[in-house]
Amino acid sequence: MLASASRQVRQPRLARGISQVLADPMAWNQAPAVVTTLPNGVRVATKEAFSETTTVGVYLDAGVRNETKDNQGATYLLEQLALTGTAKRPAAKLESEIESMGAALDLSYGREHSSFTMNVFNKDLAQGVDILADLVTAPAVASLEKEKGNILRKLAETEKPTRAVIDDRLHACAFRDYSLGFSTVGPFDGIENLTQAHLKQYVDANYTADKMVIAASGGMKHEELVKLAEKAFGGVKAGPPVIGQTKPYFCGAELLYRNDEMGPLAYISVGWEAVPWKSPDAVTFMVMQSIIGSYKKNTGLVPGTISGNRVINAVSNKMGVGCAEEFECFMRFYKDTGMF
Repeated sequence: MLASASRQVRQPRLARGISQVLADPMAWNQAPAVVTTLPNGVRVATKEAFSETTTVGVYLDAGVRNETKDNQGATYLLEQLALTGTAKRPAAKLESEIESMGAALDLSYGREHSSFTMNVFNKDLAQGVDILADLVTAPAVASLEKEKGNILRKLAETEKPTRAVIDDRLHACAFRDYSLGFSTVGPFDGIENLTQAHLKQYVDANYTADKMVIAASGGMKHEELVKLAEKAFGGVKAGPPVIGQTKPYFCGAELLYRNDEMGPLAYISVGWEAVPWKSPDAVTFMVMQSIIGSYKKNTGLVPGTISGNRVINAVSNKMGVGCAEEFECFMRFYKDTGMF
């Protein structure tokens, strides 16, 4: 009986020890993530790996949500202007410099975050960081008047993916009274009236040190990236103290748009208010998204009609021919809210 009690006491302690060991990155032969905060507030995070290349990026806590009614569309204009070069590097020079390095550049402007990422050889890390710093700290705002006509023409003529438009309109309906519901694909009210001053005001207010993270993974050294970051981003000023924001009110409503030119299919999106990133239930929603899954007719290795996923199977076999061409379960996390 004493031996049995002893085993009952010791087993949980052993389980905790194993869990702690497996949670340690070194248990999987991985270097731990190292974070350093520069004097001006910029955070530098690295994770070393055995590789000939390094992926380095600048991530900003700024996006469409940081716009106001006066500068709505500023994020889209900055995204398009980034393709025309920077104040120091015209488009041709920027393109040739990246190609000569054998590097890859990716830009992303979202609702809450913006990112500038490069994949470079380890020996070109310094040049890559300098290019990223140029894109972030010296955007081609002065080229707005020259490029505005082409940008607006492209906006009007380019056909946006239906999936992106549906998601955009769903946000506009659910968060109609807040900037989180501003459009990311257009059209943008008053974008033709935005000036260089509007863009500069947006950049100065949001591209600040306290909203900036420089992260890298690959064959670089943490100390090396910190020195490069200090040189390239050490002069970035911190923003004013953050004023508390009101949580966006999720408005239950319905938005219908009829367009007979879109063919015989109807595109439907339904969203419920969910939880923010840091909520304990965030993982639960991720699991729910994965369980429900996604489906596209006549694609994939396993036909939907014999899929083990009950949702996919039911959709594929409804009325004998299926009730949908495709579906996707999505989850959007934000700072203080979410949409499922």
